[in-house]
Amino acid sequence: MELEVLEICPYDPNHRMSASRLQYHLASCRKKNPKKAKKMANCKYNACHVVPIKRLKEHEANCVNRTAIDDDNTHHSPSFVLKTFAPKMLVCESDSRDIKKETMDDKHPNNHKSWRKGQKN
Repeated sequence: MELEVLEICPYDPNHRMSASRLQYHLASCRKKNPKKAKKMANCKYNACHVVPIKRLKEHEANCVNRTAIDDDNTHHSPSFVLKTFAPKMLVCESDSRDIKKETMDDKHPNNHKSWRKGQKN
């Protein structure tokens, strides 16, 4: 049985966990430490790399997960572009059954509107 290397939580150095659990731990620990989380940022090459905002550019320049394409100074356009989802408003024509139901509800004896109409002051 091989011993797995333990990773250290960037939010609390007393927290240690296996690399396979790090991403789950970071999500929960970020919620539990909101003040410290505001001062931290994720590496764009590996979401499990959480570093202080002040050191982010330095980290990304030297990140082990940085690919050879990113080492070029040329900017490549992505092979696909995600479009933002904009839901369209659905407009339904009124259903005659709904109109009939509304008029029937107005005449129901437990309806407060009809009860008040028949009430004498």
